[in-house]
Amino acid sequence: MMNWDYRVFFEDGGYTIRTVYYDDTGAIAACSEKETAPYGESLAELQAELNQLLAALKKPVISADDVPAPSDRPKAKRGKSLQAVRQQLGLQSEITKEILLSSND
Repeated sequence: MMNWDYRVFFEDGGYTIRTVYYDDTGAIAACSEKETAPYGESLAELQAELNQLLAALKKPVISADDVPAPSDRPKAKRGKSLQAVRQQLGLQSEITKEILLSSND
C-alpha cells in the first residue's frame, strides 16, 4: 500500500507544497505534478486539510531532484489482461459474437 503526505518543495526560487507518495520501504516514489491547495467540503474538513499542510512545514524541505523520474520508478506487477482472462474462461468468442450481433442491428 502506498502512503502519502504533504511536503514543502523549493523550486524556482520559492516554496510550494505538493503531495508526495512513498513506496513500501518509505522512500519517495512520486509527487503531484502541481502544488496542493487546501480543500474541504466542510469547515472541519478544511481545518483538517490545513493541519496536514502545516505539518509539512515541520519536515525537511525537498526539491524535484529528490523525486525519482518516471522512468526510474519500479514497474508495478500487473496481472493478466482482461482479454487473457476472457480467453482462459472461454468467454472471448461469446463476447465477439455479441459485438458482431449488436453491430448488425
